[in-house]
Amino acid sequence: MMKNRIIWLAILLAFVVSIHSAGAQSGPASGLYQIMSGSYSECCGIAGNRFDYPLPNENLGFVRLTVDAQRNVAAMTFLAEDTQTVFSRVPCPPSGAINFSFDYGLIFSNRLVFHVDPGGPPYQKSWNYTVSNSADGLRIDGILGTLASPCADTPTRFSHSNVVAVLVPGPRLRITEFSTEGASLFIQGRAGWTNVIEASTDLVTWTSISTNLMPNTLCPICPYILFRDAASTNLVRRFYRCFEVP
Repeated sequence: MMKNRIIWLAILLAFVVSIHSAGAQSGPASGLYQIMSGSYSECCGIAGNRFDYPLPNENLGFVRLTVDAQRNVAAMTFLAEDTQTVFSRVPCPPSGAINFSFDYGLIFSNRLVFHVDPGGPPYQKSWNYTVSNSADGLRIDGILGTLASPCADTPTRFSHSNVVAVLVPGPRLRITEFSTEGASLFIQGRAGWTNVIEASTDLVTWTSISTNLMPNTLCPICPYILFRDAASTNLVRRFYRCFEVP
């Protein structure tokens, strides 16, 4: 019984890995992309001043891309270095912030297009972004503009130019042993990032069972952590997944 369970879990993990690899090679892949280079600019208040900022920086460090192949649409969000904070600007404090999160992008054979005509008040904002994609990277160019600003001498145009972002590989997890002491897990990830291991008995409800900081090491297959799940000894089925945050 124990041996069969080990084989079942191993097959499940191999199947998940194979799907992820195939998706990354066939077109734009959902995932977290790290900005490697590019520029961001704001301009065109009453004085017409332009401000340019090199990328990456603490406010613009990552891009989250979500691809829905069945509906042929995509969503893109610019994130700060913490990978959690959505990049935003406040042209006029009383009117709130503009979040750089774009939905309903159209998927073409060699690019993604995010385009929206001017919307409602207070800013009547519009955007036009083009994302050229390869197996593991993005090239992003685009502009977000506002037709109206309730405040004087505030930026009305925001643009990203020549932004190059590369796909952040997810952590790797495998079961190395199952004994009376529980399942033993081997997880590889990125040095300095925090790894979170989750477990489930039905693939619907997931619970965090371990949080670890990936160490900085020099060995060829590092950084890695080893974790033994003692709670698995009392369960008929146990599934695992993991993710990382900076």
